[in-house]
Amino acid sequence: MKWTLYILCCLTGTVACSSVPVVVLPDAPTAVERFAASELAGELGKCLGEIPEIVMEGRTSSHPCLFVGATKAAREARNAAVSSKPPYRTDEIFLKSVPNGVVLDGDPVRAPIYAVDIYLEKYCGVRWWTSSAAFYPKLKEAPVKGVDLAYAPQFKYRETYYLDGFDPLFKVRSKGNFTSQTRFLLSELKFIPPELGGNHRLYFFEGRRSAYHSFFEILPPKVYFEMHPEWYSLVNGKREAKQLCLANDEMKAEYIKETLRRLREDSSVDFIQVSQNDWSGCCECEKCRAIMEEDGGAPSGPYLRFANDVAEAVEKEFPNVRIDTFAYQFTRRAPTKTRPRHNVVVRLCDIECDFARPLTDPLPPREANFVKDLADWQRVAGGNLFLWDYLANFQGYMLPHPNIHVMAPNIRLFAANGAVGVFEQGDALCSAGSFATLRHYVVSHLLWNPADDEKRLIDEFLEGYYGKSAAPFLKKFIDVVDNAPRKTKKIVKCGHQGASFMTADDKLEAARLMDEAVAAAQKDGELFASRVRRERLSVDHYMILNYDILKGHAAKKGYAWTRPATRAEALEKWIADVKALGVKARRETVSADEMDKYFKRLRQGKNK
Repeated sequence: MKWTLYILCCLTGTVACSSVPVVVLPDAPTAVERFAASELAGELGKCLGEIPEIVMEGRTSSHPCLFVGATKAAREARNAAVSSKPPYRTDEIFLKSVPNGVVLDGDPVRAPIYAVDIYLEKYCGVRWWTSSAAFYPKLKEAPVKGVDLAYAPQFKYRETYYLDGFDPLFKVRSKGNFTSQTRFLLSELKFIPPELGGNHRLYFFEGRRSAYHSFFEILPPKVYFEMHPEWYSLVNGKREAKQLCLANDEMKAEYIKETLRRLREDSSVDFIQVSQNDWSGCCECEKCRAIMEEDGGAPSGPYLRFANDVAEAVEKEFPNVRIDTFAYQFTRRAPTKTRPRHNVVVRLCDIECDFARPLTDPLPPREANFVKDLADWQRVAGGNLFLWDYLANFQGYMLPHPNIHVMAPNIRLFAANGAVGVFEQGDALCSAGSFATLRHYVVSHLLWNPADDEKRLIDEFLEGYYGKSAAPFLKKFIDVVDNAPRKTKKIVKCGHQGASFMTADDKLEAARLMDEAVAAAQKDGELFASRVRRERLSVDHYMILNYDILKGHAAKKGYAWTRPATRAEALEKWIADVKALGVKARRETVSADEMDKYFKRLRQGKNK
C-alpha cells in the first residue's frame, strides 16, 4: 500500500452532517500523528458511512472532536488526570473523554497510532482479523462519552512471527513493534515504515539468511579456523569449528571489530545478536571451564560475559544499540554470578518443552525445569529478559497442533517473571497453517495485554472470521485436538508428524467436526465457507498420512466413511486444494521447491 495515497484519500474526505466528528491534529503534527489521524478517519468512516474531516487544532467546530497526538487538548486532559506529569512510558497510550470530544495520545514514537486503533477496537467495535479481513460495525455516531484508558504494555518488544503478520499495517494494528528473520523465507520480510512508527530491528546476517546465531556469521571458520584454531571450541581435547572459545582475548577483539563494521553498514538496526550457533560444542578449555565454575558450572556464564564485553565496546559508538544473546539449549541455565549489562537482553528459549501443556504444568519434568530457569533468569536479568516461545508445528504447519489453550497461561507466566519482550514464532512460510490466523490474533492481543480474556478472543475470532454457524463446530474441534494428548499421554514437541498425539477415534471425530463446520459455514456465505475449507486442509492432511489405518478403524467401529474410496483420490484432491491456495511450504524449510518434493513423496506412498 502507498501510505501517502492512503493519507491523502482520508484528508480529502468531507463531512455531511453534524454527527460525524472531525479529527483534530496538532498545529505541527509528526508523520506518525498524521498517519494516526488518517487511520482514524479512514477506519471510522467505514463505520459511519462518511469519512470525518481532518483539521488542525485551533479551528472551531460544532462537531465532536477526536484529538489525535500531542494536541493542546491532550496536554490539558493529561495534566488534569496525572498530577506529577511523568513522561510517557514505551508505547503508553492515553485516551480520555473531554467536553468536546475524545483525546487520543501517547508516547510519540508510535502510541498515537495505537491509541487510535485501541479506540476503534474497544469503543467502536472494529476488528482486524487478518491483513485482508476486518469487521466494521455500523455506527450512527462516534463514541465520545465514557472513554477513559491509560495503559503502558509490560512487553516493550512484541513480535508474532506469522506470514500474514509481516504486513506492516496489519502488524501495527496488531501492536507488533519488532521485526527479525529466523531463517529462510519464501516472501519478502517487510519493515514498518517510519510514518507508522517504525520497528525495533535485529541486524540481518546474509550468510545464514537470519538475524540469529551469530558466532559463525561474524567469524566464519572457512576464513579464520585454519590460521586461528585456538579461537574455536576445544571439544574432547581437539579444536573444532563448533562454537567459539570465549576466553580467547584475540578472538574477542576480532569479533568486536567485525560487529562494529556491520553496525556501521546498517544504521537502521537497534539490536544485534551475539549468540551461540544452533548446535552443541561448548568449549571445554581450561579457561572457559574456570569461568563456568565461577558461575555455578553454568555454560551461560562465559557466554553472557562475552556478550557483555561486546556490548561495552558497541555502546561507545552505538549507544542506542542493544546486544541480544541467547539462553538456549546448553546455555539455558542461568549463571550464579554474572549479570547482563544494561544494553544486553537475554533471550530465553523454551524449545525443549511440551507444547501441549502450560509450562507451569508440574508433571513433565522439562517444564518444571524451565519454570525454574525462568525464575532464575528473572533474578539474573531483571528488566533485560526476552522470551522466545514456539507456537507452530515446524514439521507440519498444515497439521493440528494442540496449543491454542496453552498460549495465554504461558504468556502470563512470562509477564509474571518480568519479561520485557516476547517473540512468538509461528507459521512464517505457510499461507494455510492450521488456525494460524486465530493464533496470531490471540497472541497479538495477549502480548499487548496479558490480562486480556483469551476465551473471549477465541470466541469472537471463530464467530467473526469463520461465521456464527461454523464457530460451535470449530470450537469443539479445537477442544478435541487440545485435549487429545491427555488421553494418549504424548509429549508434543514443536515438530511432529501425522498428528500422532491423537487417538484414531479423536482423529475421526475431529474430521467429522470439521466437515460439519464446512457445511454449516455455507449458511453464512461462500466467504466464510472458503475460510473453513482452508482449515480443513490440516484434517485432510493427517487423514492422508493415516488413510488405510483410519479407514479400517472406521469400518471396525461402524463409523460412516464420507471420504474418497482410496488414498490416491484423497491425495490428489488435497494437492489440488493446496495449489489453489498458493501454499508454498508445509514446514520449516530452506527450499523453494519443498512442496513439489513433498507431493512427489506422498504419491510414492511415503509420509515424510
